[in-house]
Amino acid sequence: MPDTPLALLERARAGDKDAFGLLAEEHRQALQRLCYKMTGSHEEAEDLVQETLLKAYTHIANFELRASLSTWLFRIATNTCLDSQRGKKPWDLDKRWQWFRENGELVQQMEQNLYLSPERAAEVKEVAATCVNCITMSLPEKQRAAIVMCDQMGMSREEAANSIGASVASLKTELHRARKKMTDVYETRCALIDEKNECTGCIVAARIQHKKAPTVGARGGVPSARPTVRSATDASVTEAAPIGQADALDAGTSRRAPTATGLTCDQIDELLSDLFADELPHAARTGVEAHLATCETCAASYKAMKRTVRFVQAHGNTPLVPGTPGGQYQDFTRAMMDEEYDREPIDVIAEAVFGKKGRAG
Repeated sequence: MPDTPLALLERARAGDKDAFGLLAEEHRQALQRLCYKMTGSHEEAEDLVQETLLKAYTHIANFELRASLSTWLFRIATNTCLDSQRGKKPWDLDKRWQWFRENGELVQQMEQNLYLSPERAAEVKEVAATCVNCITMSLPEKQRAAIVMCDQMGMSREEAANSIGASVASLKTELHRARKKMTDVYETRCALIDEKNECTGCIVAARIQHKKAPTVGARGGVPSARPTVRSATDASVTEAAPIGQADALDAGTSRRAPTATGLTCDQIDELLSDLFADELPHAARTGVEAHLATCETCAASYKAMKRTVRFVQAHGNTPLVPGTPGGQYQDFTRAMMDEEYDREPIDVIAEAVFGKKGRAG
């Protein structure tokens, strides 16, 4: 009879390397996925998984059955990732958009290679997954961990808190902040949300996937960012104000002033993630829903957050495998964000898209 998981665990705690190896293989794929989403790098993720398993093997004798083995391993992996990311700056999304604007011909080559070649066409879900990963990498480490575990890997907030080694209240705060930041990006940048926004990558992929001829854009043949690009830094307040920050737009209206429900807009804002998770007590839920029914600003914020969370949940687990179009697109993004080829942008395209070794770095 094959060993049960509990029997394997007992053998591993007694120092059986083979038993631990079997348990490790059972969890390796999930650990790899977590570490990749936290770092944006397959190579770094592999190293972190190995470090995680080495730490786990070293301390397996002290593992107690008060938590599941997967939660224990995720906690080690999360802390290992957080340690590796400490001191590294989150990705600068504006740098990516600026690079795209300044390198139109190279971007056209990349898009043609990834989207227009019939045998290598990237599906919409791969492009969307790259988008989700890129925005996730722009978040601070703890917010990144919260959004990865809850919205991309499907953990409950209690499971995520245990894996991170934080209180549930702290995890909820980090998750809500992460969701707000991701919502801000989508609402002010994504052309799927607002056609006036600058990023049309998913629209390009959608047209190709459905075999529709791409319209002529600024880069010739491929839809692109419009010649006049909105920016959160140079656009007017009315155009670029992130969703949920409309207090600057409504003269005479204070988000801190109680409304008819007795709750201020700022208080409502802090409860939106709990409302989405259906974790509000009945009385609180009734008050929040009554406020949303009378406050267009908060109702729009909640609608935008739901739209973003569902998009992230739908695409956050799509694998971006090295060598596939989606994986190459992600590798290109990481190389650019990490400034590995900042002096020779053509090398980024050559290596990440055409599979050639870059000249720089």
